[in-house]
Amino acid sequence: MGRTVQISRGQVRGHERGDGIFSWLGVPYAAAPVGDLRWQLPQPVEAWSGVRDCTAWGAPALQPQTPLPAGMPQVTGLPAGMPQPSEDCLYINVTAPAAAENAPVLVWVHLGGYQTGSGYDKVEDGAVFAKDFGAVVVSFNYRLGPLGFLALPGEKTTGAYGLHDQIAALRWVHENIAAFGGDPGRVTVYGVSAGAKSVANLMASPMAKGLFQQAASGSGGGDHVATDEQARIITAEYLRVLGTTADRLRDISAANLLAAQNALAQGLRATWLWRPAVDGAALTRLPVDVVTEGGAAGITLLAQHCVNECELFQLAVPDSCEQSDRVMEENFGENGRDQLFAAYADAQPDRDRRQTRVDIMSADRYIIPTVRLADGQSAHATVWRSRFDGPLTGLPDTLVPGGTLAAVHSTDARGVFQGGDGADGQMHAAWGAFVTTGNPNAAGLPDWPKYTTADRSTMIFHNELTRVESDPQAPLRKAWDGKEWVSGTWWEFDGGIR
Repeated sequence: MGRTVQISRGQVRGHERGDGIFSWLGVPYAAAPVGDLRWQLPQPVEAWSGVRDCTAWGAPALQPQTPLPAGMPQVTGLPAGMPQPSEDCLYINVTAPAAAENAPVLVWVHLGGYQTGSGYDKVEDGAVFAKDFGAVVVSFNYRLGPLGFLALPGEKTTGAYGLHDQIAALRWVHENIAAFGGDPGRVTVYGVSAGAKSVANLMASPMAKGLFQQAASGSGGGDHVATDEQARIITAEYLRVLGTTADRLRDISAANLLAAQNALAQGLRATWLWRPAVDGAALTRLPVDVVTEGGAAGITLLAQHCVNECELFQLAVPDSCEQSDRVMEENFGENGRDQLFAAYADAQPDRDRRQTRVDIMSADRYIIPTVRLADGQSAHATVWRSRFDGPLTGLPDTLVPGGTLAAVHSTDARGVFQGGDGADGQMHAAWGAFVTTGNPNAAGLPDWPKYTTADRSTMIFHNELTRVESDPQAPLRKAWDGKEWVSGTWWEFDGGIR
């Protein structure tokens, strides 16, 4: 059974997913960024006549494959029937209850390190969340890798094309979501990993003002953008690998662009290579600074991370933890590095050398940036903070002896959307309450106080004992007090990329 609605550019027909839930898939929210529109800001899509069939997924952004070892929790992945990745990727998906009217809206910004992924990841079609909470669920694709985040010499606004795509998608939601039963004045933006970094960017962006009222961040923070020097070095190295100049980039095939991207770095090693630049339009400064100074005042924030974030990277790339010594020395000098490691060893004497270095990596990449985002926003709006502990179970013994592992990076998002037993079901209920009421206190949870820097109340989602703690792992947090650093790539690459 189909259902047709009128939006700004024409009519679109969706289909019923079951139980009175309808989905519209593959709706274009901007013109295809191909040909002359490659490395241009997103442009309006041309209006169409008749009814556009929107019952199949649009193509994800051009991207490499990033397989993980068998049995490891997958970060991203394309389902059967999904079109192959393509430059023509600016599509949005909407799932809504048939009876939706002025319903709350949840917009999902997908993960994947700004180099992989699609709007399908974790949320799938959004039907479970829409049915359980009466919400309208939106997901979309945006440009990735060099097509999304290459800074071109001589361009006035460059290096953040993927972020401009995200803003264009939010504008589309603002203009069109009422046609699907959603309320454009009750929009929550949610992302995990690169999606969470994107949420902070959107909170700080002057171009996104008024497009959403609430934000949820999983494994994020507001620090991961490219400095002018980082953007220049990556562009120079990318052009060197291609053997071309910036003025000829639009003549190169997509396959060759992707091959050059893979030549710089592949798999999880490339996770932090591509990122938005401060382009003077979508981003004017480091996002966490803008947020701390009140640039996102009034936006209610729910900030979460996983307890064992970077064990995912260590399992997939076994030299991950070995980078900690070098990166910390580059950031803080020898004395600062040694002080940091000593603080971790004193606070966690049961952790061995490898585990301590994974903990340092987790803190550098996700945990401390999440704390600082929550700290900064708490002076200007209501903030809620949480941590997902898991543990994950049923993993192969060959991967994890005993098959049980404390929750690693991005493993919270599936529970948020799909529900389940234990902590998964609790997070599902909490996010449902947050999206619909602005308060994540849901039935069955301990009382969850608002987050302030005075007590740092944090909900700990745990399969056996979900609880609230005040300033969890405080000695580890305090070890980073006063430390400032520029987010880099973690691994060293040829060409001086860092």
